[in-house]
Amino acid sequence: MHSHAPAMVKEEEDAEVRVWKYVCGFVEMAVVKCAIELEIFDVIENHGIPMTINELWAALACSSLFLYRIMRFLVHQKLLKERYSRDGIKSYDLTPLSRFFARRGEHSMVDLLLFESSLIMLAPWHYLSGRVRNGPPAFEAAHSENVWKYASKHPEFSELISGAMACDARVSVPAI
Repeated sequence: MHSHAPAMVKEEEDAEVRVWKYVCGFVEMAVVKCAIELEIFDVIENHGIPMTINELWAALACSSLFLYRIMRFLVHQKLLKERYSRDGIKSYDLTPLSRFFARRGEHSMVDLLLFESSLIMLAPWHYLSGRVRNGPPAFEAAHSENVWKYASKHPEFSELISGAMACDARVSVPAI
């Protein structure tokens, strides 16, 4: 029994880490959506070189404290890199991952993320257990009609669908 104890402890530790991923799993998508809406990736890309927090703060006209927290999270998630000048000044640069969230990127996933993270598309997830119990489709339970009928009445949602489908087609189709 003792030979299994270290493995059991490791399994328990892994479980404790994973439980927080389930509890706060929405945070990653929400922060990336925030970064897209603030245009952090686009501003850095358009600047052409890494930007300091003060340069970003000025360009984005937002709270420096909150921006700093967002930037720390983006670095931790490998969406941005920290660079240091010879005099130790920190700046932020894009990574291959963040280029997927720049609007003009060849493989931009911005529209797909904005679609999937919209309140309209998140609401049906609250009806998943009802669907599994043979209830109505989750989208219909959330919005009282199917996705296409809903889109026909809400042009802004229809535009989200179009953008998301274009993203999906761009990324899914192999280069010939």
